[in-house]
Amino acid sequence: MSVDRERFLQILQRPRYHQFLNLSLEAVEEGYVKLRLPFREELLGDEADSYIHGGVIAALIDIAGDFALITVHGKGLPTVDLRVDYLRPGRKEDLIATATIVKNGRSLGISDIVVENETGQKIAVGRALYSTQ
Repeated sequence: MSVDRERFLQILQRPRYHQFLNLSLEAVEEGYVKLRLPFREELLGDEADSYIHGGVIAALIDIAGDFALITVHGKGLPTVDLRVDYLRPGRKEDLIATATIVKNGRSLGISDIVVENETGQKIAVGRALYSTQ
């Protein structure tokens, strides 16, 4: 099954939170998605303005994991569980999330997600579980 890129972009860009994040699609194929989160000052999460808020990174992980499964299901799926491991701070830089499907079952789907900066340093990794019913 091939992914309809235009339809996929419509699903990605419709939610207001996604619009706020200004996510862009870098790559998509069945079971795989790569999203870019452009840096903006509003995403900073500390009083010294030195790193991107962890909640924003967790949201990027959740969205990318969901969209890997959307490539197969054609619609957004509710998150059941989300695990995030922060490896280093995301600084004043774009972040790139790559998500792949680990399991696509009748009732549950699992995606693994890696968030990196533009130089390839891993910022965070995640695993997300979604209801596929």
